[in-house]
Amino acid sequence: MRPPARTQADASRPVVLLADPIIPEFELDLSARYSLLPLADVDADTAASARALLTVELPAVTAELMGALSKLELVLASSVGVDHVDLAACRRRGIAVTNAGGAFSDDAADYAVGLVIAALRRVAAADAYDRRGSWPDGGPRLQG
Repeated sequence: MRPPARTQADASRPVVLLADPIIPEFELDLSARYSLLPLADVDADTAASARALLTVELPAVTAELMGALSKLELVLASSVGVDHVDLAACRRRGIAVTNAGGAFSDDAADYAVGLVIAALRRVAAADAYDRRGSWPDGGPRLQG
């Protein structure tokens, strides 16, 4: 269940701007501690009060954007990379930047090993062979 959309901060909780939507379960958990507001929907005063900016889909976090966020202390990227964040501007302003780091390393390694096995065993070619219907006709057999 997604919390109701808000464009005004709750004064009792720190403002975290969402550069793009996050998964509902994550939003529900975070909204208990922070005022989560969509960046695109907030007014200039609310944006200026934000202490953190959370990015999911790699929107550009530029010096210009950070200039409108005068109390910004933290940029959180849910990705492994931070190429979309102007790190020099963050350093100049003392804004911390964090990302997912190695959170996806095991999954990426599993996927890479799976692709190697699929290539060596010709899984895609075998799938195409089956989908063409070649096997009942005694079509050319795959060589492994």
